[in-house]
Amino acid sequence: MSSPGVAGPRGAVLGAAGAVVVCALVATFVLTSSTGAGTFVLAAIGVTSVAGMVWGCLVHRPRPLLAWWLLVVAGVGFLAGSAVRPWSLERSGAAHYLVDVLSLSGYLALLLALVKLARAHGGLRREVLCDVLIAGAAGALAAVQHLVVPLTLLPGRSVATSVLAAVYPLVDVLLVCLVIDLLFAAPRRRSYQLMLAAVIALLAGDVWYAAFGVRGELLPPLVVSTPFVVAYLLITAAALHPSQRQDAPAGAKVADAWSWRRLVLLSVSLAALVLLLAVRPAGGSPLTRWAGVATVAVVLALLLLRAVSAVNGQARARALLAHRASHDPLTDLPNRDGLRQQLAELTAQPSAAQGRHWLFYVDLDGFKRVNDTRGHHAGDELLQVTGARLREIAGSGGTVARLAGDEFVVLAGGDEGRMREIADRLVRELARPVRVAGADAVVTASVGVSAVRSSAQTAMREADTAMYQAKKDGRGQWLLFDATMRSDQGAAVELELHLRHAVDEDALTCAYQLIVDIGTGRPVGAEALLRWERPLSGPVSPVEFVPLLEETGLINRVGLSTLRRALLQLARWREQGLVDHDFRMSVNVAPRQLLDPAFADLVRTALAEAGVEGGSLILEITESSVLADSEVVMDTLQALRRMGIGLAVDDFGTGYSALSYLRTLPVTRVKIDRSFVANLGEDSSSDEALVRAVVAVSAALGLGVTAEGIETDAQREILRRLAVRHGQGWLWARAADPETVGAVLASWSRRAVR
Repeated sequence: MSSPGVAGPRGAVLGAAGAVVVCALVATFVLTSSTGAGTFVLAAIGVTSVAGMVWGCLVHRPRPLLAWWLLVVAGVGFLAGSAVRPWSLERSGAAHYLVDVLSLSGYLALLLALVKLARAHGGLRREVLCDVLIAGAAGALAAVQHLVVPLTLLPGRSVATSVLAAVYPLVDVLLVCLVIDLLFAAPRRRSYQLMLAAVIALLAGDVWYAAFGVRGELLPPLVVSTPFVVAYLLITAAALHPSQRQDAPAGAKVADAWSWRRLVLLSVSLAALVLLLAVRPAGGSPLTRWAGVATVAVVLALLLLRAVSAVNGQARARALLAHRASHDPLTDLPNRDGLRQQLAELTAQPSAAQGRHWLFYVDLDGFKRVNDTRGHHAGDELLQVTGARLREIAGSGGTVARLAGDEFVVLAGGDEGRMREIADRLVRELARPVRVAGADAVVTASVGVSAVRSSAQTAMREADTAMYQAKKDGRGQWLLFDATMRSDQGAAVELELHLRHAVDEDALTCAYQLIVDIGTGRPVGAEALLRWERPLSGPVSPVEFVPLLEETGLINRVGLSTLRRALLQLARWREQGLVDHDFRMSVNVAPRQLLDPAFADLVRTALAEAGVEGGSLILEITESSVLADSEVVMDTLQALRRMGIGLAVDDFGTGYSALSYLRTLPVTRVKIDRSFVANLGEDSSSDEALVRAVVAVSAALGLGVTAEGIETDAQREILRRLAVRHGQGWLWARAADPETVGAVLASWSRRAVR
């Protein structure tokens, strides 16, 4: 693929053909001997050129489009000026200057077009404008010395006519500088290179015309218009060039004000100015001398302005970089480095001057759910709203910082009463619903508070410890750090370290709890449950270590390992003749696993490795997973169902869902949570009505139902009467190792044979 603005083989052929056409037209104009015929050829070329510019705007739709339409206006102005020139110059009064009005209108349109193009590419800055004006000052001095003054000395020539004749080359110099600056910003655009050539041709034509004017000829030979013919054709070629299909880049890179290219342009302009001052025309008038003085003053002022502007620009850039280095780009709050600097300045003060300050470590509970289910845009919006609320709570005397993810810090001064007031407001205000992605999102905040004393690092660590303790104690609350938390935090760090070692050494194991037919007690499946025996400490409850696996991101790795182990165990029981192909293995899946687009392929691979068909596997997922408004999750669930894998909603009824949601989800089974089973049979319990509703809706949707936590015959009998077919619980068996479960399956196998 060719780079922007560089034509391929076809473009090269078209470019060569265009060059031949341009040369042919120019040769035809130059070789035309008749003035009338030459005027006709000039008019034909002008009309054709304007039409070509219009065609380029309509076909390529270049950006910014207004700039290219201004080029069309410029072409029309030049064409109209050429048409009225013979008639206008023979008239007196206002009509005499009609040609200048039309031509200068074209120049003004061309100037505006180049300004818009330069701005669109990030090229026109104050320093660049100074460069253009310095070059223009040199051009103005040259025009005064060699055009204006000589023209005013001609008999019968008015000052206005002389000045107008000198304006054209001056404007051309400005145009050349603008196009050069445009090329600095977009050096590979062929259309801009053609435009530079066109403007240089205009400059040559105007200087040629002015030279004839100095000799007293208002209407020079038609051949003097040759550079204008070339300019017409080159501007048309620029408008038609394929590089115009590119848009002007958003946020274009701005060239350095002190780049060598710009310094070369500036040096050439200053050298030309020095040369003009050193070599004055013979018989110079006072006007020439004063023009030189004024030009030097203007150039010195522009150089000073340029230097000050460039230095200020560098200072602003450094300040912006420093701000970005110490602030979070999403919320524009100080980041960890910025907060650390403020804390260091605070703790460096004497205690009397420092006053009492408090550090509030804020962590959003439930943010990950919003981010995963509604997308990162919704998560970013939630973080921005949270930052705004924290600013309001902290007030003008406080500091708010975002450390990472959904973790914020508020630094505020005051007594203990003020601390409690802020902490209460943090918990209360952050629990208010936030409108993101077209719906309300509700999160809570766990807040840890510590007093800022001598060490900023100590204050951060203590507030972080208190925050984790608040999260552990139930979330949505705040806690002030005390010494007892330090040992608890150390224990939590040690637990995580041991868990990571266990994962690395594949020390986690699986226990299996049988799922039975409630009516007969016959095993119909088993659920694989993760177990961890911590060295020197004994068994650790899954309630304690499974959330830690999810927080640390280890759940994907452990979940896949558990799935493979369970499928291999099912295959082993089959080989031993303990179960048939109707026996199903259930495995729990974490929400984070479903957010992995490759999860379905990983499951397919695990099934193939174990030699187990998809219909013998049931994946148990939580309500928060199946209710996630995530395209990735839904695609994954559909892919799993296409493999014949069953999907069960685990612990149904404990989350936020409604029964009607089951109608739109690709699940096959509902597992009634043990909390609804525990009170069955008690007179005051309303759980039986809830279980009956779940069974009725599931039956209407064709879903299977399994009850968890069955421990008594009374519970089993009620569930059987409510048409719940499958259950699991201590009434039949506890979760056990594969050998123990295998012995139970063997006894049922022998019973079936008899």
